[in-house]
Amino acid sequence: MQAKAADPSSSWPIFLNVEQQIELWIHKNPKAVKVLKVAFSILGVGLLASSCMDTRVTKKLSCKISLRIAGTLVTLASGAALLALDAIVPPHHDMKNHAFKPNCCEGGKLYYEGEIPILALDADNPRVCGAAQGYLCGEAISNLAKRFGLVLHTIARQPRASNLTSFLNTMKENIPKRYMDEMEGLLEGYERWAQENCDKKPKHMTFDDIFLFHFMPDSIHFQPKNFKMACAAIVSKNQEGELVFARNMDWPSLGIAGSYSLIINRRYTNEDYLNTVEVCTPGFVGTLTGMNEMGLAIGMNVCEGNTKEAKGIPACIYNRMCLDTCKDTDDVRAFLEEFSPFGPYHLTVADKAKKALSIHFAQAEDGSNVIREYREKPLATLNCRYGPNPSCDLHHSKERQEVIDQFFEENVQEIERVLELLPVNNVMTTHRVVMIPERDYFGLALDNAFAGKEPLHNVTLEKLLH
Repeated sequence: MQAKAADPSSSWPIFLNVEQQIELWIHKNPKAVKVLKVAFSILGVGLLASSCMDTRVTKKLSCKISLRIAGTLVTLASGAALLALDAIVPPHHDMKNHAFKPNCCEGGKLYYEGEIPILALDADNPRVCGAAQGYLCGEAISNLAKRFGLVLHTIARQPRASNLTSFLNTMKENIPKRYMDEMEGLLEGYERWAQENCDKKPKHMTFDDIFLFHFMPDSIHFQPKNFKMACAAIVSKNQEGELVFARNMDWPSLGIAGSYSLIINRRYTNEDYLNTVEVCTPGFVGTLTGMNEMGLAIGMNVCEGNTKEAKGIPACIYNRMCLDTCKDTDDVRAFLEEFSPFGPYHLTVADKAKKALSIHFAQAEDGSNVIREYREKPLATLNCRYGPNPSCDLHHSKERQEVIDQFFEENVQEIERVLELLPVNNVMTTHRVVMIPERDYFGLALDNAFAGKEPLHNVTLEKLLH
């Protein structure tokens, strides 16, 4: 089943400023952009070559110097564009172009269902589960680590894991052993893949590198202005009266994270845990968006924060714990009383009983949690701080909320379409997800940018969860 998506360039043109028009054109025309890059490279080389030729035009020294300077600048600019443009304005990823190679090993299987990549994991033994992910997704993990390491650490100068040893060692004490074991297994599986694929020049990784990756959602609230946009989560009812959880996941794809995203399906025989499906990138044992066998659907949004102590559980691990063990929103309320996350963020949850909550951690004036409930009107969560009224305009939350409000004034029961609208759908949108808990529907679209415009592909939950 696929839902027809509108072209975002024709929606809400008031938000298409010059920068957005350029971003959208580059994203939608990757072949034309490649041709321009190559053309400028050829032009630069041609200018350099001309400066070396003894012709009437180039006999004068000043002319030769000018040609050499121009040729050098054009060549360097073209080279920089080849390296950087894909990261700044990511190219379109067609889900028909499969980024993963199907394979299987002890504890897991990587395969495609239609155009959807699925990593199925036997999750009873966390170490084996992690090793299966590390081995089956080794190439994707290596490529992601190389790209993110270059942009975040080499260029942006953000601290590497080796510079945060004390903090990471303290935080390790806050995480349940089974999730630490899964990360250790992930490293073991990745190292096995790396040994078998030396020709691919795999990225060297340590356990702390993998561990630090799980703090990426939390790190955004320390440097919120470094990101133009962030996630949107909207809960409302459709024409059939079903509760729909519609979500755009905004993530700095750097040109490849959308291509390498997939469904991770964890299955347990241990009755203490629930079978789950999640949308994620390889190398990650936490949860950003997912649903479990009881129909509990969850998704997180970042927000501004002022975390000063190394205590609590990283957001993605906190979400995973919640999805692994909670059957409905009542269970989630009890879970909140027992466990605390590392810092402020938003968690939206919905269940089969048509109940939904938006939980805003540590955002009341006294530092306690704020909970907003779905009450027959659309419940939208962006990246403000909700205490309970929204404050600040982080990641253009005000503009996006205005678009959402205007949409629902005219299209109350067409919730899926709200994800297509600019700027709810933007250059950082890598996952478009629509979940309907009461009938086990999970629709997914992946791209490196503007994924909110892409057609939804139906993930068959009956086979994955039951």
